[in-house]
Amino acid sequence: MKPWQENRRETKNFFLKKQEKGLSLNASPWTTLAVGKELQNLVIDGIIKEGMVAMDIGCGIGIETMYLAKQGLMATGVDFMPKTIETAKEIAKLSEANADFICDDFIEMDLEKYNGKFNLVIDQGCFHHIPVSERMNYAERVYSLLFDDGIFFLRGFSDQMLPSPTNDGPIRLTSDAIIDTFSKFFFIEKLYRFKNIPLPNSNKPQIFWAFLGKKRI
Repeated sequence: MKPWQENRRETKNFFLKKQEKGLSLNASPWTTLAVGKELQNLVIDGIIKEGMVAMDIGCGIGIETMYLAKQGLMATGVDFMPKTIETAKEIAKLSEANADFICDDFIEMDLEKYNGKFNLVIDQGCFHHIPVSERMNYAERVYSLLFDDGIFFLRGFSDQMLPSPTNDGPIRLTSDAIIDTFSKFFFIEKLYRFKNIPLPNSNKPQIFWAFLGKKRI
């Protein structure tokens, strides 16, 4: 791994510098304005239901947070980038999506008032930036947010993703890394690879993991 992948401060600085360039495709190609099909499938299958309370970790401009809100969930998105959260709030207002947004670092934010308040926590694109040394802390924090029998849905880069030309970017996760991190806290309902939405201006296959866990009690 590159040094910045082992140091969350460096990772944050990387994204904050990207933010200074705006939300162009070159600056943030992950901003696809699309709701992940795997998340949609959980709604279609009735695993995610109207009336649930959800947190979206690393929500970006809030597309999936707003999608959940439109599906009748009480949805809150969290991201540490101020301009990104400002944009999310603007889009939510325009689309009349009743979603809340918090500008904070999930690993550092005070979760006391949120503990046990959520049925659902989702993450697409945050955990695969968390250094190995902080993974258990991340898992414990997700666990603390959930009601008994709450569910956690994670999507992140798999070990079948091709490396970037500069060999940096998100950590490519193995199945063992996911199981070792989360099995203490969650029953494993699903763990599988899938092809994620192609990024604009890229022909690189987006091979992700999907992990669905149910809180152990």
